[in-house]
Amino acid sequence: MHIKLLDRYVLRQFFTAALVSMAGFIVIYIAVDLMEKLDKFLDHNVPFHIVLEYYINFTPQIIALILPVCLLLGSLFAVGRMSMASEIVAMRSGGISLYRLMAPFVVSSTIVCMAAVYFNGWILPRANVKVEEIIRDYEKEDLISSQQMDLYLQDAPTRLVSMADYSWVQKRGMKVSIQNFDPKDITHMTSRTDGSVMTWDTSRNAWHLTNATERTFRTDTSAEITRQLSSMESFMRFSFTPRELKDQLLKMDEMTNPELANRIALKRRSGQDVAKDQVDYQSKYALAFASIIVVLFGVPFASKKKRSGLSFEFSIAIAIAFVYLSFSKVFQAFGYTGEAPPFFTAWLANFLFFAGAIIVIWKAQK
Repeated sequence: MHIKLLDRYVLRQFFTAALVSMAGFIVIYIAVDLMEKLDKFLDHNVPFHIVLEYYINFTPQIIALILPVCLLLGSLFAVGRMSMASEIVAMRSGGISLYRLMAPFVVSSTIVCMAAVYFNGWILPRANVKVEEIIRDYEKEDLISSQQMDLYLQDAPTRLVSMADYSWVQKRGMKVSIQNFDPKDITHMTSRTDGSVMTWDTSRNAWHLTNATERTFRTDTSAEITRQLSSMESFMRFSFTPRELKDQLLKMDEMTNPELANRIALKRRSGQDVAKDQVDYQSKYALAFASIIVVLFGVPFASKKKRSGLSFEFSIAIAIAFVYLSFSKVFQAFGYTGEAPPFFTAWLANFLFFAGAIIVIWKAQK
């Protein structure tokens, strides 16, 4: 019973400090962002309830970013306060080792990591979609949230599809051009098909071109054969459906994990480079698991009594968070260019900080 009471006491200290830190960061973040966007809201006469809705949906983005920092602060503050009050010494005198003290921190932060995976991969993208809709509708009134302008797609290694604009809602593309190239010489265009409108036919599960004209080129673009496609020939199948096309046009932070995985598979089938998407996909998981790594780092570090007090713990937490985010961005850049494997670059910062946590635990007084 004594151990259970101790666990509850430790967890109460841990989560109280973490939640207070999170609330403070959210308030500061929103206040700074509001001061930056206030002129835009006033210039576009954005109603108060829309501004409120914007920041409600913007909050999950803040939480995902600051969660590791808050858990690190929670562990540093909780253990630091116990160390300053000589509670750590009393626990060791009672036979409680550092490893046993870390147990509630590790278990609880692991549960938080599992929740963060779902939060970052499913809840956060839906909130980001709503944020983007508000920005497009009120801050950029000339843009329509359901429409993409000047769209270019690589349907296959030797086929490009372009549209002047595409409507997600109507599943319709305007001024469509389909260009096929010679596999042996990708600089040579073998044929080009143009249509005024392309719509999705649900009965045939195919795209239909209106007023489609095909031009076939022989040795060069000056020697061509032009013909009008028949009604049956105007039905075409590409590597993308309306659903996959919508997922492909969404930003990375607007896509759930399954949607991003589907976009990677779609791009890979069409012969496109998927390195950047794979790095972004792996980074969603890496950021979630950063929470437990920083806790492993923070608990043994704060267990040693220091004269500097809690202000030093706060400074250390901010410094660790800054270094971690800096390392993550630098390593991701190497993954974007394809100079290193996507999984390695997305997780390298976690691996380095985990190694640092092991060193801190090993050197800490047990």
